[in-house]
Amino acid sequence: MFGNHTYPIGVDMGDDALTLVQMANGSDTVRLHAAYSIEYPPDMKPGSAPWQRWAIEATAGLVASGRFQGKKVIAALPAGDVFVDTIPMPKAPEGELQNAILNNLKPKLRINPEDVLMEHVKADSENILVMATDRTKLYRHLAIYEKARLKVASISVWPMAVLKSYTHLWAKHMGQDDNPVMLLDIGKSCTNIVICDSTSLYFAHTAPVGAKHLDIDRMADLLDSQMDMCRVRFRSIHKRLQVNQIIFVSGHAVDKEIYTKIAKRAQMSAQIGDCFEAVGAARPAKAGPENRAPHANWITAMGLSLS
Repeated sequence: MFGNHTYPIGVDMGDDALTLVQMANGSDTVRLHAAYSIEYPPDMKPGSAPWQRWAIEATAGLVASGRFQGKKVIAALPAGDVFVDTIPMPKAPEGELQNAILNNLKPKLRINPEDVLMEHVKADSENILVMATDRTKLYRHLAIYEKARLKVASISVWPMAVLKSYTHLWAKHMGQDDNPVMLLDIGKSCTNIVICDSTSLYFAHTAPVGAKHLDIDRMADLLDSQMDMCRVRFRSIHKRLQVNQIIFVSGHAVDKEIYTKIAKRAQMSAQIGDCFEAVGAARPAKAGPENRAPHANWITAMGLSLS
């Protein structure tokens, strides 16, 4: 029975694609039960009424197709809808901590303070990583799942999902559990950057450069500058820690030559971390013509399922 246990379905309605992953317990580790990703129709803007109708139909259809087990989901908002920042822990009584964090972020947030929903995690003894979104966007996503007749177990955020995947799939097998690494998840139009170790999330950022841009040198330079900014911010906050390694968690969805170019510009050692290889599964993009999202954020959906 234990070997057949499936986790909830991780659903990532990202900036470019709808991605669903369901993990399960294998004999001695987690395994992939089902995975599917499809890009949004051309000229359909995420968040629009046509997109919402499409998302309801597509999500309900995929879950009902027989690939997935059950209707319990753990979901995440698109990276573009989540504000992420690392700040010093405010000195405030526990009951007033949320207001103190909000006051710290007000100059940076483009959200009405009354509509802000926040979550924070300790990055270390002195700093916290804060993730915030607009409650109206959250309610819009919850309505999609309700109309698709799915049971939302929880709503998470992409940095936490990436950390969960890293911990389960790579950290304990690399012999460097306590050394921070930079995880790069290169999607179609943006790149999610996370600096973490096996247990702690130190820094997260979304760079506006994706796979469709990286054959242009100036765009590769832009990604390099974004990575450098992340390292500078990380060192300014966590002065006793160093990050010297990149793991390209977008795996084989991106050309290896692009990875080599990025690592060379950043002057960091690097390796490819393919989610599907980590769980001993074939990439769904090769399994059939219906899988049309080669640059899906698989690591986010996997982490959501494992949450």
